[in-house]
Amino acid sequence: MKPPTTTALLMFMIVLVAMLTYVIPAGQFDRAMDEKTGRELIVADSFSYTEQSPVGIGGILSSVFGGIVGAAEIIAFVLIVGGVFGVIVKSGAINAALARLIHRLKGRESIFIIIAMTAFAIGGATFGMAEETLPFVAIVLAATIAMGYDRIIAVSIVVVGVYAGYSAGPLNPFNVGIAQGIAELPLFSGIGLRSVMMVGGLIIAIHHTLRYAKKVKMDPKTSLLVNEKEIEADSSLLDDLTMTRRHKWIMAVLGLSLVALVFGVLKYGWYLGEISALMLLMGIVIGMIAFKGSFNQFTDEFMKGAAEMTAAALIIGLSRAILVVMEEGQIIDTLVYAVSVPLGSLHSVFAAWGMYLSQGLINFIIPSSTGQAAVVMPIMSSISDVIGINRQIAVQAFQSGDGYWNMITPTHPVLMAALGIAAVSFGKWIRFAGPLVFKWTIWTMIILAVGVWIDWGPF
Repeated sequence: MKPPTTTALLMFMIVLVAMLTYVIPAGQFDRAMDEKTGRELIVADSFSYTEQSPVGIGGILSSVFGGIVGAAEIIAFVLIVGGVFGVIVKSGAINAALARLIHRLKGRESIFIIIAMTAFAIGGATFGMAEETLPFVAIVLAATIAMGYDRIIAVSIVVVGVYAGYSAGPLNPFNVGIAQGIAELPLFSGIGLRSVMMVGGLIIAIHHTLRYAKKVKMDPKTSLLVNEKEIEADSSLLDDLTMTRRHKWIMAVLGLSLVALVFGVLKYGWYLGEISALMLLMGIVIGMIAFKGSFNQFTDEFMKGAAEMTAAALIIGLSRAILVVMEEGQIIDTLVYAVSVPLGSLHSVFAAWGMYLSQGLINFIIPSSTGQAAVVMPIMSSISDVIGINRQIAVQAFQSGDGYWNMITPTHPVLMAALGIAAVSFGKWIRFAGPLVFKWTIWTMIILAVGVWIDWGPF
């Protein structure tokens, strides 16, 4: 017996939701255009039951097509960004920069941990790096073992580092970008408070990692892996990578692209189309530098990178299919009403906390950020309208519940792959990461409370 894969689970959920359209009463809210924001919002206290509209076999089968078509814009964006990152990873520039950092900070391990985790956090917060960090686990593993640390530190530097940024994600296109698109919010709005959240979350992560690292360095017997068999780390990974002039040019292009991304979003309100164009231009320039002007090699690596995102794209379509079934069966507003009643009786701050905690639990079922956004954000944004909370709160509740809780989710592919590379059991990891997620949860609750009090808007 094996647990169902994410794809299998989503297919089961499509069938289950279709069955629920025979049981849950159909209903709907009235909606009105908000002149201030230009968004169509639910009118509170307008819910009424309507005629039942159950979804049959034909509706179940056609929902997958409808889901893929409905999420076409998001899927196109994911494929383009995946192709570009395939080119960046193949260029070897990030690997070389990491190896150079390791060599330069030899004997200053604490500084290395701080800089490396910060760099990964910036990648997660801006370009949405996640799976792309896995090749770096082996390099960092060789470095941490040579520094006298255990394998948990290697996973923490890479995975905890990247998710410290990913989970706040001021400019993360894969969670906040998609979630805000579904919630009809300006892309990357609320960047100020999210930046504060990222800095605080990163400080918590670094402190947690350094505290454990220093304890292991002083007394190796305190390591959570003390009774486990050591593995051989490939130290040649640190010797084979040299920072060439070509790598420096690539890193410069990457940095300039990040600046252009921030400027375009804040100044001109860029959305997925414009960001995709910037990413593609960045990928072409980096490809020409990395592959010495060979456009054929650039396109080959771009296609490989995009192909690796095919599964993620289909998961987005399957996730959207669940929404298609709920809309056809007219039960989505009924579910919103059912959830909003108990939340609406709470203070707005407690309601925001409830949205965050429920999202963390949902993350165990749907670990894909983009897939999760497609399923829950239509419901979460509608709930926020009904109970009188700004939609930014709903986005952040989803984002943090998805990102931070990935560190304790046994179905999350990035975490489990990193643990496999470092030969760390999930049981040992949870003893390290569990307290960290608890600290992140307290920090998230503080940020959500502040967001409610200031009626979180564009900043």
